[in-house]
Amino acid sequence: MANLDRSQPSEMNAEESHATKGLLRLTMACNEKCPFCNVPAEDYSTLSPPMDEVLNELQTFIERGDQTLTISGGEPTLSRTRLLTLVKTAKEGGIRFIEVQTNATLINPKYAAELASGGVTSAFVSLLGHTADLHDHLAGLNGAFDKCLAGIDALLDAGIRVALNPVTAVTTQDHLDDYVAFVAARFPRIRSISLSAVQPHGRGANNVELMPDYSRLHASVQRAQAVAEANRIELLNPYCGLPLCVGWEENLGNSVEAIESLAPHNPQGVDNHGNKRHGPACIDCGLRSRCGGAWHAYWDLRAGTGIEAPWEVSAPWDPEQAGQEVIDARGVSICDCLKTISKPQMPVRWVWVDGLESRDLASIRTAGVTHIGIDIDLGSVKAALKGLRRLQQTNQLVSPQRRIQIYGRIVSNLDSLNVTQIHDLLQLFRALDMTRMYATHPGKHSGRIARANP
Repeated sequence: MANLDRSQPSEMNAEESHATKGLLRLTMACNEKCPFCNVPAEDYSTLSPPMDEVLNELQTFIERGDQTLTISGGEPTLSRTRLLTLVKTAKEGGIRFIEVQTNATLINPKYAAELASGGVTSAFVSLLGHTADLHDHLAGLNGAFDKCLAGIDALLDAGIRVALNPVTAVTTQDHLDDYVAFVAARFPRIRSISLSAVQPHGRGANNVELMPDYSRLHASVQRAQAVAEANRIELLNPYCGLPLCVGWEENLGNSVEAIESLAPHNPQGVDNHGNKRHGPACIDCGLRSRCGGAWHAYWDLRAGTGIEAPWEVSAPWDPEQAGQEVIDARGVSICDCLKTISKPQMPVRWVWVDGLESRDLASIRTAGVTHIGIDIDLGSVKAALKGLRRLQQTNQLVSPQRRIQIYGRIVSNLDSLNVTQIHDLLQLFRALDMTRMYATHPGKHSGRIARANP
């Protein structure tokens, strides 16, 4: 599992989370021409920044106390002298864990030994397929497969920990289990694979046909997990990987977004940084707070194929459901009720109330509440409107998976509505966002009567 505390890294966490380390791009030049590259050389007017700029940026990381550093590109091993200087400086500055992201095609035993003696502790290698045909096609370079394998051997022999980064494409989406089996047989010293997927960015935006089909990937990912578990290989779902419903719903502990959603600074769940979103299938998903959703282009070009809620949230007044926590704050002060609540460990945290005021909202968000269930008497609709409208306003300021959903339950008899109450009820519906509304009748079960989509 990735270590969320930058000041407390471990030998096992250097490449598991994009949020636990400083990142330096030494050069944007690359000897491969991956058709999916999300940071292609042609997007940069200057391929290699001056070395003094790179060292100044490194000094910033050192001064803030970073203990892990990733050196990336492009292909950083193209700049051998600069790379070795940077590694040595980082080590002398107190950075204990130094990772190089590389395609490994330029690394021989001598180069690997220099990296190790300089301070490199791990390498994140883009081995893209388990056969030469699959790998070389995605690398855009004939002969890259054999060179990559030799480079990996050299890194391992030099004592550098290697994790692999296969970027799953449509050409490899059905072979993930074969890939893991190949790694287990060919590289028994490798214990970690980070299962990325083609992004619709950079060259990938011009080759969107390379994006894998999530409906095919669900079963493929689960087969790969079984092979990895059998061979004691840690299979990870990174930020640039897949939505949780695409094979990861039972393995949240190896999914970076789900892990980071539990960090103290994320009381409302993971932030998708604006380049992903949730779709209709995600609205009622019980894992919504743990998942950033899918890339915008996947919704736009693939209509979200293969994205389906593993399980749906149920109202707090319905029978108890696994994965949900219900805090009953009816008849008591919401702020007082929530002030002693610890950080949620379940994906869904309900607070069930019989009223909502604007002053309650800060406590609700700080407590990591994902859903509010509110009992509404028709005589008190107007009183509820102000708090609900304020919640709607604050919901628009956060990313979609951090928006608190409201389930309202009308506890009065609807058969005796008058004109004023109908008007107030319509106003209530307009105030609700990402919401279900229920009604109860005396002596009967509650029933859903409406749905307001975001």
